[in-house]
Amino acid sequence: MQTLLQDLRHGARMLIKHPGFTLIAMLTLALGIGANTAIFSVINALILNPPHIVEAERVAAIWRTAKDELFEGYVSYLELQDWRAQNRSFETIAAYKPNGFILLNEEQAERLQGMRVTANFLALLKVKPIRGRDFQVEEEKRGAEGVVIISHQFWQNRLGGAEAALGRQLSLNGKPFTIIGVLPPGFEFPLAAKQTELITTIAVEGGNLDERGALVLKAIGRLKPGITFTQAQAELTNIAANLERQYPQYNRNATAYLTPVDEQIVGSEARRALWVLLGAVGFLLLIACTNVSNLLLVRASARRKELALRVALGAGTWRIARHLLTESLLLALLSGGAGLLMAVWGLSAIKSYGAEQMPRLDEVQIDARALIFTLAVSVLTALLFSLLPVFKAARPDIIEDLKAGSKTATSGGSLRWWRDSLVVVEVALGLMLLIGAGLMMRSFGLLVNVRPGFDPENVLTGRISLTRAAYENTEERVRYVNQTLDRLRSLPGVESAAFVAPMPFSGGNVGSDFRIEGRPKPAPGQEPGANNRSVTAQYFQAIRIPLLKGRYFTEQDQRGAVGAAIINETLAKRYFPNEDPLGKLISHIGANQNDGDPEQWEIVGVIGDVRHSSLIKAATPELYLPYQQNSWNWGNFFVRTTNDPTALTRSFTEAIRSGDKTVPVTNVQPLTQAISDTVAQARFYTLLFALFGLTGLALTLTGIYGVISYAVSQQTQEIGIRMALGAQSSDVLKLVIGQGMVLTLIGAGLGLLGALGVTRLMQTLLFTVSATDPLTFAGVAAALVAVALVACYVPARRAAKVDPLVALRSE
Repeated sequence: MQTLLQDLRHGARMLIKHPGFTLIAMLTLALGIGANTAIFSVINALILNPPHIVEAERVAAIWRTAKDELFEGYVSYLELQDWRAQNRSFETIAAYKPNGFILLNEEQAERLQGMRVTANFLALLKVKPIRGRDFQVEEEKRGAEGVVIISHQFWQNRLGGAEAALGRQLSLNGKPFTIIGVLPPGFEFPLAAKQTELITTIAVEGGNLDERGALVLKAIGRLKPGITFTQAQAELTNIAANLERQYPQYNRNATAYLTPVDEQIVGSEARRALWVLLGAVGFLLLIACTNVSNLLLVRASARRKELALRVALGAGTWRIARHLLTESLLLALLSGGAGLLMAVWGLSAIKSYGAEQMPRLDEVQIDARALIFTLAVSVLTALLFSLLPVFKAARPDIIEDLKAGSKTATSGGSLRWWRDSLVVVEVALGLMLLIGAGLMMRSFGLLVNVRPGFDPENVLTGRISLTRAAYENTEERVRYVNQTLDRLRSLPGVESAAFVAPMPFSGGNVGSDFRIEGRPKPAPGQEPGANNRSVTAQYFQAIRIPLLKGRYFTEQDQRGAVGAAIINETLAKRYFPNEDPLGKLISHIGANQNDGDPEQWEIVGVIGDVRHSSLIKAATPELYLPYQQNSWNWGNFFVRTTNDPTALTRSFTEAIRSGDKTVPVTNVQPLTQAISDTVAQARFYTLLFALFGLTGLALTLTGIYGVISYAVSQQTQEIGIRMALGAQSSDVLKLVIGQGMVLTLIGAGLGLLGALGVTRLMQTLLFTVSATDPLTFAGVAAALVAVALVACYVPARRAAKVDPLVALRSE
């Protein structure tokens, strides 16, 4: 024990004696340890560990999708009933629909997040209310009395946790709902994007429950014990094929697809991004370990005379090894402590910035296994390279080492080979990491420069829902919207105002089939389709969507025998490829039709395409109808302003609510912010890649600079002799820079070859950029070589200023 304490004190003194080396090595390893621990903790919580669902390994999301295109589709209630009745693989299949509710309390309206579910939803999740009861089957049927189960937080914060809350009525969306139960504390359904405060049954879907074409529900199922996903998938595929034969009008080309619930929660794109990020921080850890290894080798070379002297005085190989191992162990432990702090800070930053981009991110904690693993890698690296001089000391050439001066105690050929090799590896890894970051940055730059098809600048928008019974009347809805628009247009700084449902980048689309008059009735499942939007007369001018043909809507487009319709360019090309669509009549529009709406609609204009949901996805067929002829009970008001739209937030909200205080105004924000939110995940991943890439670059350059600086310090006498014999400063510059650039170019070549293979794993994360984009590869490689040239130039410049007399006299 006494000997161990002596070794620890000796190791601590040596580290304190060389604070520059200690600090650089410690921070280098800490960066690698912290980054790896933080990212792996996220992966472990979101991907490797199942969500908070009992026996989650038996729970699957069920998509209604197409045979030739996989997407997360919705299912109708009638088709859900068919799945339930015909399968033998599931214990139960349930459905849900995330939905906002307008809570009316003392003439004040508030929008709350909740869900509409089938009666067996909580039972499938194996969740029981802590107060009251669960839903009953008859309560999911059309026309059933309104019942609601509230969250524990709602119960405590709004109702004081009173037992008398059971049986109390809430006014939701203008209708009474009786509280029948309270959910357990902390209940959260991982597939819902937001916290659930209320759960009602799907009975409120009304007529949608009787329509096979009303695809409004998301499905989940719990497998029976012993049934595999493959078996259940095969059975669902057969059921879908039978339904296609039975209902060709609704189920043509339709099938069902199972995905495990944990994969559904995180999403395939996020899972791929997290694994790629783990690879990136793995490269960062390798670079950090390589850098520290080089520092240890440089330090070991400088201590050759010291070690030779200790051997000459009788020190044994094990004694020397023990001292060096103790120093390395202390360094690794210090690095581990600093790495833990960096992991905590890094994870906190990820959780703060990425909370909206990744579900369940708030659950992530530092993973002890990841910390131990990365610390172990760092310790092994430090121990391994600290032992190399011990191997040298075991076969010493003591006389030569003692004869060597401090400036010429250079490493032997083997240690120099190790140092050069590590620099090459470091450059290769750094370049691969930088190319990955470059691809992400180039992809994101192209994404944010995509034009959405309208002008979002200086636009403020807010969502409303008209839930009072009075607004079931079409004229009342139109009157409220028109009066509100008059108030908005009168606000100072407002250029124009309009109403639209749904608003671009509001997160929703409403699609339906339609028919083109004068053409044969299409076969079942072959009807033309489009996303529908209801807009007021000045909408297109206010949001600045260009008119390509025909006219915009006007105030004269009132309810009548034939309505007016405007289509986008994509719809015109798809369904009227060789003819002029103006004047054509369409009918049988299935979405949001009211009694008294026109039965036929004349196409009066064609507008430019708009990306309504995402900058990534191309425009789809769009069908616009005048709000006066096709009014909806929800949507968005927006105003275009002359200055910063956020300055009008309060007056904008008050102008909307002044007409009816029971109308909630939510999601008030600039339209640019709504668009920015859709690329937040891409921005998050790009930021992390850029951060890791720049860190890797800094570590790589530190390694190059350190090795060249050390080489210069050890070649002082040689440089002095060369200059004494007539060498010029430029010759010394070429010599020193050449040594560094040879290593850099070899590493860059290997890095380019490695990147060609590794970056292919990133293809799904890139937008319109190839994973082997030559411009990015060449640009990043050239930038790395240029910066490495600077790192070599600094010590080379110092070498070129060596005074030959001083250099020779010092030896």
